[in-house]
Amino acid sequence: MKRAAKVLFSALLPLIVAACASSGKAVFAQREPIALVSVTSNGDINWHGEESTNPNAASPLSNRALRTDEDLTLVTSADGLINTAEEIIWEKFSASQQVNLAEKGTVLFSRAYQNAGINKIQLYNKDAKPDAYAFIDRRDKGFPPALAAETGIQRSMFVEFGFTKVLAKGLKMTGSCRANVEMKVFVLDAGGKTLYSKTFSVKSVDTIKVSLGVYSQTGLLELFDSAINDVCDEFLYQLGK
Repeated sequence: MKRAAKVLFSALLPLIVAACASSGKAVFAQREPIALVSVTSNGDINWHGEESTNPNAASPLSNRALRTDEDLTLVTSADGLINTAEEIIWEKFSASQQVNLAEKGTVLFSRAYQNAGINKIQLYNKDAKPDAYAFIDRRDKGFPPALAAETGIQRSMFVEFGFTKVLAKGLKMTGSCRANVEMKVFVLDAGGKTLYSKTFSVKSVDTIKVSLGVYSQTGLLELFDSAINDVCDEFLYQLGK
């Protein structure tokens, strides 16, 4: 009986180790730097679970509202927001001392980074990325070893955001909405193997008014700034558990 239990434990040990690694403790406890190689998101911020908003299909009343205030919009681009997201990642992760990010220039100016495979799906979908970054393909198994050989950095991090609006009250045409942020974090080793993969989701505490289907773009972006901070805090909190 004892022998059977021992055999069973030996068989489960790799699964136990894998579970611990997936929690982040085993991965981020190592103090060697991690290369932040990719930060991406969807291009337009649409309603959660729905097709893209077509600005050309706006009602006459919506168009009239849009003409009266330049800050009002039907759909917001994430092009500027993704730069803010990258800045928040660097600020939060560095301040926490839980994630040791490698120097940005060392990564982005490396030959390995310049020659890495591009994620053509993200390019085709017109996803958003920070100005200095490229759409590095996480499936490019040649990139991690090339980066390690050139810079000595043994791990790479990919962060993928999903930015959407969600109803807080009422209807899409007349009501209020929150910012909804989904953040997927992947860490690969120098051989391209996934060491860590986890998704975090946060909705903004505050809301903004939606009237005739239009809303304040400035107001929505402020909600997203707060929600991105919160989702990064959630990630770091989970690492500390």
